[in-house]
Amino acid sequence: MKRFTKIIALILSVLMAASLLTVPAFAADAQEDPYAKLKEGVGYVAIGDSFTRGYGAGDNWQDEIYLNDSYGNYECRNVGGSYPNRIAEAFGLYAPDDIRDTSAKLWPIAHDAVSTAYINDLLGIDDGFRDDEFTYDESYMIERYETDLQYFGDPLSLTVDGQSTYGQTGEVMSIREMLNNASLITIGLGQTDVIYKAQIFGLNTLDLSDTAGLPAGVANIISLLYKYFDYWKDAYPLLLDYIKENNPDAKVVLVGTVNPIRDAMLTDDISIRIGKVLNVIFDSMNTYTKMCAMKYGYMFVDISDVDTPPSVTDMSIGHILSISDGIEYALIAHPTPNGYKQIADRIISAVEKDLEKDSAGGFGKIKAFFASIVDWFKEFFAKIAGVFSRIGK
Repeated sequence: MKRFTKIIALILSVLMAASLLTVPAFAADAQEDPYAKLKEGVGYVAIGDSFTRGYGAGDNWQDEIYLNDSYGNYECRNVGGSYPNRIAEAFGLYAPDDIRDTSAKLWPIAHDAVSTAYINDLLGIDDGFRDDEFTYDESYMIERYETDLQYFGDPLSLTVDGQSTYGQTGEVMSIREMLNNASLITIGLGQTDVIYKAQIFGLNTLDLSDTAGLPAGVANIISLLYKYFDYWKDAYPLLLDYIKENNPDAKVVLVGTVNPIRDAMLTDDISIRIGKVLNVIFDSMNTYTKMCAMKYGYMFVDISDVDTPPSVTDMSIGHILSISDGIEYALIAHPTPNGYKQIADRIISAVEKDLEKDSAGGFGKIKAFFASIVDWFKEFFAKIAGVFSRIGK
């Protein structure tokens, strides 16, 4: 009997040793490519406006933006130095220049003035606000919107005239297919919904030479900011609801926003710190985005302090609005190349930490599995030992 007991003890020891050796082996296999999960499905979908697109991100950024906002006329997918491009490089995601290359693992749905309403329309999500006063009343926006429908639209997309131009090119998948099958999604939306609209319909209509009318004009801008902020708070979760319902396993990063004119005065002669007024809204947007991240179980990345052109602090709003050169305007109204790098680094860090958490969770499951096997054998051999013990008696 003693001999039998020793044999059982030896078997259990071997099993336990095997479990300890096998678990690290499994973990090592899982770590061969720490970013393998991000390459599943269509890979990485980056949704956002010009901040996501990468205006001012590198030396050749203006040559890398879609020519006339038409994908068919210019095949470039990436803007060198943009945060989606940097993220794709860091995670080993295939990011070709040709938008028609469906083997890609980077899909940026981003250009200037993309709003949450715009993305909801492409997805066919009825948020009760068609954005008619903005998107569809600006001729260049209509043309680009129709181009987006041709490339990325879905049969359910909400179109300008009710007649979907979905899938005319047949060269890329719809935005629904992208989001439904993405492993990583970053969302940088809100500035157009709130700030840019207030600029178009408030700041741009403000007569800065009318000193007497400025207080009322500024009050109108503040009113517009809160009006559009209230809309965005309702529209933004609808997009998150869609992703959560259709792709619950995706890693989603909600990107905050930055105020590049936080210290700007109203005019060169009127020292009203209008940038500080905007800061209140930017802070509210970041707080709300962070709350949404917590609610949906997504990651939030704060970019409120990334680098922006220092010269902007010496310019007034009036001066900035007087700039007619698109390139110059883009360079002062967006992060610096280092600012884009800071955004990318923060997103990369957040995703890596999330992947590490997943890896630890998987290791724990494997360890528990082998522990359960050892417990089963312990119980089994204990019963056998009991049987032999009774026989021996």
